[in-house]
Amino acid sequence: MSKLISFSAKAATIMLLAFTLNSCSDDTGGEKPEPVEEGKYSAVLCVGSWPNTAYYIADVPSLTEGTISLQGNGAEMTGKVYAQDVIQKDGFYYHANFGSGRLGKYHVENGALLVDKEVPFTHLNWSSYAWVDNQTLVIFGTGESEGRYAIIKVADMSVTTGKLNLEARPAGFDDYNIGFAEYRDGKLFLGYGFASTDFTKYPDMAVYQKFNVAVINYPAMSIESTISDIRTTSPGGSPVYAPGSFIDENNDLYFISDPVLNYDYKSPSSVYRIKSGSTQLDPTYYFDFSSKVNNEMGAAMWYIGNGKAIVRTRVAGQSIDTDHSFSVIDVKTGSFIKKLALPADKGERMVQAVIVEDGKAYIAVNAADKDYIWEYDPATDKLTHGAEFVGGIDYILRLEKTK
Repeated sequence: MSKLISFSAKAATIMLLAFTLNSCSDDTGGEKPEPVEEGKYSAVLCVGSWPNTAYYIADVPSLTEGTISLQGNGAEMTGKVYAQDVIQKDGFYYHANFGSGRLGKYHVENGALLVDKEVPFTHLNWSSYAWVDNQTLVIFGTGESEGRYAIIKVADMSVTTGKLNLEARPAGFDDYNIGFAEYRDGKLFLGYGFASTDFTKYPDMAVYQKFNVAVINYPAMSIESTISDIRTTSPGGSPVYAPGSFIDENNDLYFISDPVLNYDYKSPSSVYRIKSGSTQLDPTYYFDFSSKVNNEMGAAMWYIGNGKAIVRTRVAGQSIDTDHSFSVIDVKTGSFIKKLALPADKGERMVQAVIVEDGKAYIAVNAADKDYIWEYDPATDKLTHGAEFVGGIDYILRLEKTK
């Protein structure tokens, strides 16, 4: 994290304040307070420098005005949820903590992160997910160097697990690099590549010049077919951190490759399309995004409507954690529109930075001086800074719409 400071008295003070505000005692004999309804938006915020970091979920009263701080407004998640690799839907947060062997469902109430239910879970180290419906979450990852999945019924957190029969790893590659996942018309599309856990091979010998997309029949979870391409690697980043794919209003599926995710600094970041009703890459479509932005890479991508998408763009160079910018592209035509005139984003490689509402995009930027949520209106091509993060926050890791 390029912007994080050392874990100082400031971090300790904020942690103490949050603890004081969020704690309650069963020994007081008093009545429990009425639940305080959380707002429409939230942000996952970080204080401190790794490994001495603390993570909070803060209520965001407004995207367009005012300030956001942790004072009286920070549900600490450090002890329950590891960091920013969470899935949020309808105000509930889901997290698979591989290290502690827990899969949990959580929500924020009265300034505290509460456990709805946790179940033992060691089946996979998660990387990707897709919602089949509002009550069914499918997560993907690896375990014992094989591709695995889990189907979660979130109402009661019941879990069904299994192994994916992915393409066999080539010689010299002992793991899978799991990328984007999307559900469409009874099928799950899962991007993946091949990886090595031997870091002495990086960066050159650990890159396999190919990616795959598994077409998976749901709910049988059998692989119907496999799509492959050799023009780039790493199809999408890790969606539990930030999205690299979407399905538009025409039911067309788009995804962007992020080669740097697997330490590939030579292949381009490219956008692909799988048209509605198809289980193959659109042969008429290939958009080399890197060629339009000085060989930079697309670390995440959000659809904002009317054929337009915002790409969080990693500056070119031999580093996975570096400055980022934001670009607007036309995915339907496969063309570059512009870089947005925003401050350089000091965020790390994977940040859920954009939400879309009423045709406008709201972008959280970790700048060198002041951290704002910026409003971008594609209809007028206008940027306006909105709410400001203040009070010793070191990192904005996720911006979420919870209702």
